[in-house]
Amino acid sequence: MHGGHSPRAEHIEASIQCHTVTVALATCLGYLTRGGRSVPSSCCKGVINVKNAARTTKDRRETCGCLKKAAGQYRVNYKFAAALPAVCKVHIPYRISRSINCNSIQ
Repeated sequence: MHGGHSPRAEHIEASIQCHTVTVALATCLGYLTRGGRSVPSSCCKGVINVKNAARTTKDRRETCGCLKKAAGQYRVNYKFAAALPAVCKVHIPYRISRSINCNSIQ
């Protein structure tokens, strides 16, 4: 196969994106599962980094998918997940929820 993108290359790219998202938000895990009055500053830096890294519609959709997958793996409380952008004073153009359709994100 010469030229073009193989499906494997895209899968690897998406996996790297997911890994980046998961690592960036790792310090948020305590808040995302138990809540609390504050989050570590490293968590908010991670939220900002994830937002800034998702520049295209494709990036934002992949990031959303990664967040949903991670939320299921780590048993995240969606009430805390939805509140995290406000806690960190970061505007994200969609509400993080269990029912979000990542393909509807622009």
